[in-house]
Amino acid sequence: PGVFENATVDTNILLIQKKQTPEKHLKAVTLQKQNDTVNIEQQLQERAVILEKLTKDAWFIGSSVEQRIKEKIEHIGKPLKDWDVNIYYGIKTGLNEAFIITTEKRNEILANCKDEDERKRTEAIIKPILRGRDIKRYYYEWAGLWVIVIPAGWTNENRGKENAEKFIEKNFPSLMNHLRPFEAKAKNRDDQGDYWWELRHCAYYPEFEKEKIIYPNMTKFLPFVYDTNKMFPNPKCYIITGKNLKYLLGVFNSKICSYWIRQNCPELQGGTREIQSRVFLNFTPPPITSANQPIVSQIEALVDKILAAKKENPQADTKNLENEIDQLVYKLYNLTPEEIKIIEGGENYED
Repeated sequence: PGVFENATVDTNILLIQKKQTPEKHLKAVTLQKQNDTVNIEQQLQERAVILEKLTKDAWFIGSSVEQRIKEKIEHIGKPLKDWDVNIYYGIKTGLNEAFIITTEKRNEILANCKDEDERKRTEAIIKPILRGRDIKRYYYEWAGLWVIVIPAGWTNENRGKENAEKFIEKNFPSLMNHLRPFEAKAKNRDDQGDYWWELRHCAYYPEFEKEKIIYPNMTKFLPFVYDTNKMFPNPKCYIITGKNLKYLLGVFNSKICSYWIRQNCPELQGGTREIQSRVFLNFTPPPITSANQPIVSQIEALVDKILAAKKENPQADTKNLENEIDQLVYKLYNLTPEEIKIIEGGENYED
């Protein structure tokens, strides 16, 4: 990575030579930019690994130990796409300057409501929102931002035979005083509903208010957080809803998941990784069985302790608890001391 300065993605070079007797194994090397001149032939001779088990899937370049780790993760685990979970990206407004507001602006809008009924209606559609940069490991740092959520279809479902403009003005006069200066821009955006004050059509709006895991789509620190506060993440985040979320949270925040992400997700500038949902769905957490249920329960109990500590003090040091989870996840994957050493010798991602 980084050998070719103008390349925006990792570059793979195939050197092919015709031989009378085809070789069953390929040699490969991962080059790191250490100086201005990289001698590929020399690096191949000194550091090459043999790719012994090639398949139709993406090739993995790594030592024999790293290849064994890959096989264990894949064979012992079950792809996330086969778990009872769903992954969705965050909410899109198409015009953040209108629909994402500060706490100060929210309080102003609510204060200008003419009565308690209008205030309650308005308060119900202004949701707290998280950005990718707000997500930390096991906690988030909310920036006091809110998103105005009137979903596509809501106006027509509630207005009866009343004119749409008159209906929305009558029910949300204070809110519309804020939105009206953005009307022209809102009408020109792609992500809108049946009317300019509505957000785009989206089948999973209710998922945002469920218990969920949130993680940023591009990050250096690879953090995952558990949310029960009905936070709405922006499009720089993904959410995961479904079953066994606390167990999965522990696995996701473990060193072995960080290792898998570094091996499988594209690296951008500065060590940032893009955790695309289509790629992450191939990650294979160990499935829950009657045999490993005691370990799974231990992981969930440790996750609860970490979440409680972070709720009381986001800066609480939970490294010992996280290390305990790492050791339990290693057990689930049946990793050897040699394999664990490889995992823990990787890059150190701290918040």
